Amino acid sequence: MWTIPALMTALILLTWFYRNTVYTSFDDPLESAVTALIASVEMTDEDGLTLTREPLDPRYQRALSGRYWLIGTVNAGGEVAPLLASRSLYGETLRIEAADRTRLTNATGEAVRFPGAGPNLDEPLRIVGREVRLPGMEQAVVAMAAADRRPATRSIQQFAGSALLLMGLLTAGLLAAIYAQVRLGLRPLFALADRVADVREGRSLTLEGRYPAEIAGVADELNSLIAHNRNVVERAQTHVGNLAHGLKTPIAVLQNEAGLTDTVSADVVRRQTDAMSAQVNHHLTRARAAARGQAIGLSCDMDEVMSALARTLPRIHRDKDLIIDVDGEAGLRFRGDKRDLEDMVGNLMDNAAKWTRAQVDVSRMAEGALVRIVIEDDGPGIPDAEIETALKRGARLDEATPGSGLGLAIVNDLAEAYGGSLSLSRSLLGGLKAELILPQALQDIR
Repeated sequence: MWTIPALMTALILLTWFYRNTVYTSFDDPLESAVTALIASVEMTDEDGLTLTREPLDPRYQRALSGRYWLIGTVNAGGEVAPLLASRSLYGETLRIEAADRTRLTNATGEAVRFPGAGPNLDEPLRIVGREVRLPGMEQAVVAMAAADRRPATRSIQQFAGSALLLMGLLTAGLLAAIYAQVRLGLRPLFALADRVADVREGRSLTLEGRYPAEIAGVADELNSLIAHNRNVVERAQTHVGNLAHGLKTPIAVLQNEAGLTDTVSADVVRRQTDAMSAQVNHHLTRARAAARGQAIGLSCDMDEVMSALARTLPRIHRDKDLIIDVDGEAGLRFRGDKRDLEDMVGNLMDNAAKWTRAQVDVSRMAEGALVRIVIEDDGPGIPDAEIETALKRGARLDEATPGSGLGLAIVNDLAEAYGGSLSLSRSLLGGLKAELILPQALQDIR
């Protein structure tokens, strides 16, 4: 769209420059002839005019040759009355427009260029004229030299035709080159589109093939997106399977109870519905965490969350003289949703407060793009052989203590949703040490 107007503009400008050059070259001999006529004209004794030397160009001597000169006066009607003329005029005169005669008489002493008509079947002329006052003459005289401008016009037209042809060829060549460049340059994108179609149709699991450096990153990101979508589907299938498995046992118990008697114990119904509700809440929490874990632009201040929990937990566990010490690097931010951080750190700190004797230590430190949160207590801890069991969904190591057994499992699931992890070990204080690895927001989002 830009190439054709640009080339047409170039064609017009080139033709215009060539036309000016041609007419400049065309006018120079005519101006020289006018200057020579003025320098050679003299008054005779009979108050007439004569030339001491005529222009040397032989075409001024040949009748109707296309080269003419004339010296005359402008009469009252505005016509140029010849006093002296070249033989080539053959007794005729030069015909010019009234507006050009006015320009000629108004520009005394200055050369004026204008079109006109000659004696040879009204041939188009290019005329250069000057009006001067000769010594001894009251009326000004006009000296004009003219030439047939058809050769110059043909030269300009030939140049314009040749330039148009060349510009047309250049335009066609450029359009062909642009088309070839686009087709060849975008061929890897067309191939990439075909590979995406293969993935969509199930013919391939990933985008295969080698791509130029310019789009290799796009292919890698698409492969990452495909893998992410596959993981999302797999996690959704796992959640559905786990939820179905978790609900199967309570539903079976209710069905058996209903089959054995016409009335079902309210305590049985309550226990089984509580179990189903816990399972549903657990998997809903995992699904929401997985969705928030992929969100962009979320972050929160860790200091605010941990300080609030450190103030709240001693009020909840009034039966203990609880001391919660929060330490570590200040100003760290979690790259994720604040509610998820509260759920993870809150579960771990509440678990530590529940089992500790009096001391809970909380620390945090940055490790590159990650942040490590360590929560320790001085309680009984968990034997190494039972740590893996503690992270399982619904596992409870002490049935006498209230709870659903989903706390640590929820923390583990939330951490994995954010690309982090949860690990348990023996604390130097004697109790449990929970290490939570989470992504860090490296830039403050305002």
